Amino acid sequence: MSNTYIILSETKYSALPSSWTVEFFDLSYDNAFTKLVALETLKDNDDKVYYIINKKHSWSKTSDVKIDNVNENKIEEQNTLF
Repeated sequence: MSNTYIILSETKYSALPSSWTVEFFDLSYDNAFTKLVALETLKDNDDKVYYIINKKHSWSKTSDVKIDNVNENKIEEQNTLF
């Protein structure tokens, strides 16, 4: 399987938290780079930043992620304290 990429955009605001948007997804590296250059060229706002991210580096939960019983008990105890 070849690597696929996504392009994210972050819009920064002075008084509010940043907003994130997925601009493109499932792109080859060449297509992602071409689209990034086009987006940067057409950008009219310096508060917008674009990122290329390899999808294999994005976080995903797999089926083998399990909460340890000890940690689960500690979490329940902490929740009952509040």
